Amino acid sequence: MKILALRMAAFRRFATPAAVEDIGDGVNVLAGPNEMGKSTVFHALEAAFVTRHKVTGALLDLMRPHTGGEPLVEADFEQGGERWRIRKQFGRGSAAVLSHLASGRIEARNADAEERVAAMTGRSGDLPGRLGLVWVRQQRSLAAPDPDLGRLRGEKSALIDAIGREVEAAAGGETFERVQQRVSAALDTLLTPTRTALKKNGPLDLARRARDAALIALDEARRAEAAAQDRLDRLAAAASLLAERDSALVRAAESDAITQLDARIAAAVKLRTMRDLSRAALKGLQADAGLSAQAAQSARQAAVRLTERRDALAVIDALQSGITSLAASLNDNAATPARMDRVKSLSHAQAMAEAELKGHGVTVDVALKPDGAGRVLIDGQPLAASAQLHVTGTTELEFGDLAVVTITAAGADHASAVHRRLQDAQSEIASVLAAMGVASLADAEARAASRAGRVAELDQARARLSGLAPLGRDAVAAEIEKLGADAARDLAALDASAAAATATFERARLEHDRLEAVALSDTDFRQLSADYASAKAAAENRARDSQRLIVVVEKLKSEQDVADEDGRAAQGDARTGELARAEAEAQRLDAEARALALLSNTLAAIEQSTRQSYFAPVTQRLEPHLNRVYGQATAGFRDAFALGTLTRGGGVEDVATLSDGTREQLSVLVRLSFAELLAERGAPVPLVLDDPLVYSDDARLAALCACLAGAKTVPQIIVLTCRETAFQVLPGRRLAISAWRPG
Repeated sequence: MKILALRMAAFRRFATPAAVEDIGDGVNVLAGPNEMGKSTVFHALEAAFVTRHKVTGALLDLMRPHTGGEPLVEADFEQGGERWRIRKQFGRGSAAVLSHLASGRIEARNADAEERVAAMTGRSGDLPGRLGLVWVRQQRSLAAPDPDLGRLRGEKSALIDAIGREVEAAAGGETFERVQQRVSAALDTLLTPTRTALKKNGPLDLARRARDAALIALDEARRAEAAAQDRLDRLAAAASLLAERDSALVRAAESDAITQLDARIAAAVKLRTMRDLSRAALKGLQADAGLSAQAAQSARQAAVRLTERRDALAVIDALQSGITSLAASLNDNAATPARMDRVKSLSHAQAMAEAELKGHGVTVDVALKPDGAGRVLIDGQPLAASAQLHVTGTTELEFGDLAVVTITAAGADHASAVHRRLQDAQSEIASVLAAMGVASLADAEARAASRAGRVAELDQARARLSGLAPLGRDAVAAEIEKLGADAARDLAALDASAAAATATFERARLEHDRLEAVALSDTDFRQLSADYASAKAAAENRARDSQRLIVVVEKLKSEQDVADEDGRAAQGDARTGELARAEAEAQRLDAEARALALLSNTLAAIEQSTRQSYFAPVTQRLEPHLNRVYGQATAGFRDAFALGTLTRGGGVEDVATLSDGTREQLSVLVRLSFAELLAERGAPVPLVLDDPLVYSDDARLAALCACLAGAKTVPQIIVLTCRETAFQVLPGRRLAISAWRPG
């Protein structure tokens, strides 16, 4: 089977009709950016060849685009040398039409068309079958390439049909299978299919239950014998105990003790109630006395606090005045830290320039003769006496009408620049000193020291003010006003009220102490109550015991009268023999079950060792691809063609532990091997890969592309990818999505 073209309308991403035409033999690549519709193309292929046109519910909703509409797909394909077209309308007006392209006639409609297409593609019913083996949707390549993974899809059956006789040869032959079946059938009569429990009502289950029943019967016979003797012993003991406990003397003494305890409890309750009421009143009087004393104390403390806060207010006013004066003094002193830092920096620059000038230039000694004064000019100025000149730039010495000598020091240009820096520093120093109102650096430092002292005084004054009035002077004044109101209360009246409340409390305390002394304590009262409850309980228990003993005696007499004396107590020997026979039968069947299980496991091990060739048709086609991608490598399968291990570099790795990229590569290679196997067995179908190998590095991607390009036995490979640049190494036809006008 080969796909020739695919067209779709109102289908998922394609709200407007679109088509992929001219799909050819060999490798076909549809590459483009994300959201171009490549995965929609894959879903459209599934809709054309796998999904029934009568589909409803969520699957139909997934086909529809966001703008709505009824999905339509159409696919041209080649099968058995003939060219066909399947067209499916989903949703309202659903239909399926199969046409023969060469003749143009309609070959089948609806369900018949679905069945014809399924037969052409090797499917069974609604299962994907061969297509499911080699059509890998987006991200499914990350899952293990296990046929029928997660649910029945008909993929394993398609493989087995393709492998055919090779599977039967690997299974060990019909005789081996018949032995297995007989062993399994024998085990089925004894054990459940999982071989972990007994088969209900099977021979072994019945034998064990017979043994257990015999054991129960023996136990019942022995217990019946012991019960008869025990019943007589208990009857005698119960009758004796009843006579002892239910006498008139015992009942009278018990009643007197309870009456006395009841009277004592009533008297104790009366005294304890009076004491508790006194205690409650005492707490109220104590609280009143405390409040009166507290009011008097608060008045005294308010008077003391008032004096303190008035003194503090005077200090606050003095501090505020001093702070104002200090702040004004600081404003008058211009020797700020910033100006001092600047003038010191400029002085340092001046000293550095002067030192640098001393290191440059030449020294010229001019010695005048007695009549030479004023006759030698230096830079146009007459020299009055002999002098030593330090020349850092250019200087002219003029000797009357005789000559002009120009002296130029080495590095004159640099010295000139240093001289300018020196002049600039001197000029700015003078400017800063003038701003501070001083004539020298020493004066400036003296004024700065004076200013720093004033700053310290100001900080101290502000800190003290903050401590005395953290909320400001007005808050202190408000507090003084409130304290003045509190202090105006009559302190003598408060003291008298406190004394009266204290006296009342003391009288109440004496009465309470008296009641406390005569009333029972909580411990003693609890003990008295416990004694009363114990006496009542003992009387009730004795009465209940007496009644119970009466019931026991009557019951034992009744049991003795109607006891089962049918001979079970004498059947012990017979029951012992029955148990021995049942135990022997159960052990025989147990041994038979173990022997059959051992034989079944041995046969399974033999079958496992011989069925490794079961996977040979797939592994023979897979290993060349593994060697190309991973070097020398082999793959191991579990049951049902499930890929289990990868062996490379001398080590065996479980597929589940491999990286996403390696698992994805193995999945594509196994699908390619499935496609090769199907093609070589005369059941070719296209290999379709939706966005494969997204986790592969460049080297392995190139090797995998080489495997795909070299799969000459596969009639058609279709790759849908967003990695256009990466798949440039894969040769083949480049497909495109074009507009389509449904006819």
